[in-house]
Amino acid sequence: MRADPAEHPIVQRARDLQPRIAACADETEANGAPPEHLIEAFTDAGLYRMFIPSPAGGEEVPPLVAFHAVEALSEADPSTGWVVMLATELSLVTGFIETGHLREMIGSDEPGGPRCRIAGSARPTNWGRRADGGWRISGTATYASGILHATHVVVAFHDEDHPADGYMSFVDPSDGEILDTWDTMGLRGTGSHDFRSDRLFAPDHRTMKIGSRPKASGPNWKIPDSGIASWLQNGGQALGAAQGAINEVVTHAKLVASKSDSRSLAEREHFRVALGRAQARVGSARSYVREMGTRAWESVLAGEPDLSAVAQWRLANVNAVHAATEAVEMLFPAAGTNAIHRRWSLERRFRDLQVARRHNAGLDFNWDAGVRHMLEMPPLTRGAAIPDRDRYRSAAD
Repeated sequence: MRADPAEHPIVQRARDLQPRIAACADETEANGAPPEHLIEAFTDAGLYRMFIPSPAGGEEVPPLVAFHAVEALSEADPSTGWVVMLATELSLVTGFIETGHLREMIGSDEPGGPRCRIAGSARPTNWGRRADGGWRISGTATYASGILHATHVVVAFHDEDHPADGYMSFVDPSDGEILDTWDTMGLRGTGSHDFRSDRLFAPDHRTMKIGSRPKASGPNWKIPDSGIASWLQNGGQALGAAQGAINEVVTHAKLVASKSDSRSLAEREHFRVALGRAQARVGSARSYVREMGTRAWESVLAGEPDLSAVAQWRLANVNAVHAATEAVEMLFPAAGTNAIHRRWSLERRFRDLQVARRHNAGLDFNWDAGVRHMLEMPPLTRGAAIPDRDRYRSAAD
């Protein structure tokens, strides 16, 4: 029997950091990014290296380990968990870079190993033109969470001469311009600004074609659904944010009343019902992710991926994002006027989850993608492309 991914050492390191993260939550929100000492602590703990291949000095942990690590960080502060989540998702791209070039790029041979922090965007919103030994890239990468502390930026682009071909390159953040664009209702502490390039040079050895075969040989790059491989941490981030809200409300439930009711929250039946429903939604969603993730992962390790389990893993992940958001939406009115005050983080977590659900991992095409195997229909995803995604987007998305 394999070890519980929730008990992996890197998850414990994330839990050990929870008090420090929570103590800085107001500062993170106000300044638009976690403070430098937290970023360094995450780097020291290996939390930015979770999906970097082990031959390059990365942790290369299984997906459910990263899921629980991001969940623990987000329980303390959702914005902080989001920053590590996006860096983890994008670090999967390092598996497409030849090991020698990757080690040189991220400083694997430096004392203490790689201290890289990856930000950027996998959306091909830029354009590239072939140059001697690489590409000249121009355009804007959007929603580059954590870019203020990044050592490397992923820039995705289309080939100007062959627009159907997409690529991703690792570039130096100092070679472009960070645009101060992140002004939102929630996740304000993620610093998800845009990154602008103007004929920025990206060498071929730091560039991968979208849909190409990875250089890394580990099982993280053999999951047949690239969406679940990269987005599983979104479910962990959302569930952590919701669990943190539940924990906080429970802590105060016996102590606080409201202007219109002298009874404590704990003494009110409607509050207890809402709390019970919220906790059940979060707990059951977490269990679904673990059940399907364990089954799918075991099949990938065995070399015969269970496509039914992989498809349900995607369902479990999008369900986690929605279940977490709905759980906090249940708690908010049940907490009465207490919920609107910033002395609790409940209102912040409410806002944060509304924004988190707008990530691709929370959009409706994931429900479709998760049931196609059941209906014996062609998969929605092929490689990193989601060709039918736009039909599921509303104008608001």
